[in-house]
Amino acid sequence: MKLDRIEITNAARPTPDVLADVAFLDISDVCAAARMSASWIHEEVRAGRFPQPMRFGPRCSRWRSAEVRAWLVERAAAAQADTATALAMSARAKKASEAAQAKRRGSQHARGGL
Repeated sequence: MKLDRIEITNAARPTPDVLADVAFLDISDVCAAARMSASWIHEEVRAGRFPQPMRFGPRCSRWRSAEVRAWLVERAAAAQADTATALAMSARAKKASEAAQAKRRGSQHARGGL
């Protein structure tokens, strides 16, 4: 009797929407979501700047998707605030530079320079 060969793949299946906030993510999923390496993720966990994983065994760690998502949202908001701050600082620096250049031009004209 000939048995048909069944191929088993480890392809990830999408998480149903109703389970998205309670699903657990492995390190490869977390790296893909954060666009960072596994070593960076583990360093941030050790430093307390990234959500702690759940431990299901000595070599099995998973992150709650809701916690990772909240971290990503918080990080995006911080980046947006940093961008706004950088733009404001750049505008102030440009204004100060223009004022300094105008002052130099004025002092050069007063001394009979240009």
